[in-house]
Amino acid sequence: MNWIQVLLKSKNKDNKPQERRSEEIGDIIDRMPMTFGRWVAISVIFFSGLLILFGWIIKYPDTVTGKIRINSSATPVKLVANTSGNIHLFSYKAQNEVKTGDYIAIIQNSAVTEDVQQVAELINNFNINSNSFIKDKNIFPEKISMGDLNLKYYTFLSALKSQCDYEEDNVYEKQRSGLIEDIKWKEDILEESKKMLKTTEEKLLISEKWLNKYRSLSKDEIVTYELEVDKSKNEYLVIKQEEQNLRKEIASINRQIMENKSRLNQLNVEQKEKQRKLQLDLLTSFQDLADNIKVWEQKFVFKAPFSGRVEYLKFLSENQFIQSGEEIFGLIPKETNVFGQVLLPSGGAGKVKEGSRVTIKLDNYPYMEYGSIEGYVESISLISQIQQTDQNRVETYLITVELPNGLKTNYGEVLDFKYDIGGSADIIVKERRLIERLFDNLKYNTK
Repeated sequence: MNWIQVLLKSKNKDNKPQERRSEEIGDIIDRMPMTFGRWVAISVIFFSGLLILFGWIIKYPDTVTGKIRINSSATPVKLVANTSGNIHLFSYKAQNEVKTGDYIAIIQNSAVTEDVQQVAELINNFNINSNSFIKDKNIFPEKISMGDLNLKYYTFLSALKSQCDYEEDNVYEKQRSGLIEDIKWKEDILEESKKMLKTTEEKLLISEKWLNKYRSLSKDEIVTYELEVDKSKNEYLVIKQEEQNLRKEIASINRQIMENKSRLNQLNVEQKEKQRKLQLDLLTSFQDLADNIKVWEQKFVFKAPFSGRVEYLKFLSENQFIQSGEEIFGLIPKETNVFGQVLLPSGGAGKVKEGSRVTIKLDNYPYMEYGSIEGYVESISLISQIQQTDQNRVETYLITVELPNGLKTNYGEVLDFKYDIGGSADIIVKERRLIERLFDNLKYNTK
């Protein structure tokens, strides 16, 4: 039994430290601060709730970005010299307003500018389809200097004078009136002649009747038989000749009436041909003169195609020599509708819809200082186009952006419009919550 006692003693000795450690741990656990643990748990729950709440509230937009260029419905134009020569400047200075058709400058030539302007204005106000110009036939000056346009102008002036003289003299109308009166007079004579012929025919019947009566009598019954017969026969022949003369006269009058009517028809044809020729000459010379004035203006004149403000594209002085093909002036429209044009790469372009909101940051106006411009997608091109970059070729779509507030930024600044100003455009395709993006990442990583 000694060895059993020894084992029990050794076992008791080994359990003492374990019992001692268990008592120390239990003492520590009993003495833990429960209030601190509670606050820690509450804080963890609170911040977790805040994280979920803000993850739901905060929206981080899903965007696609492209390069934008601001333009307007009426783009500016550049006036280019179409011939070489010394330039004559009118009184317009940079950014002065001009109206449609105003002469800004002119390249010196053989024509007198004031004369050409006068004729051009008269031509523009001339209604060739109306006869009212006959009253104003003298509005076109006869002494004028238009250089190479002189022949065209005087050809038109001659055609105009011929047309006016024709309308005033009215020769064909007078001839027509005379023929109509003559026909009417001859028709009256014809009626009288027919009446006389009818009377003569009655007289002829009576005369023939007495002649036949005398012829039927016996020579023995009447002493003056031959005398009476000859007398009746002579009277009959006289009346017969009168009838024949009347018939000839009626035939002659009918022939004259027919000739007058034929002449009247011929006169109508001649009048129409004359009118057609005069009108054609006038129209041809008018169009020829108008076209040559336009050619002259295109060649020598810097003319405002629309109302706006003029800009000098180079330093100019009076009588300065300029070369053909030089850009001399620019013309900026007065009132324009501003819009944006975005070249959007094809990657992600399918997410863009009409009406999508667009945030625009212009290069000329720093975003941090001036803010951004708001717009929305108005239209999207149905076909793509290839744009060449420094590195490769990119397939892009053209998107038109409407700017309802113009160039007013979210800072309240109204930016000055400059044509072809560029920048970047962020097209917001979807407003997504932060927590959705977190789950999107988890979904992507688990797949």
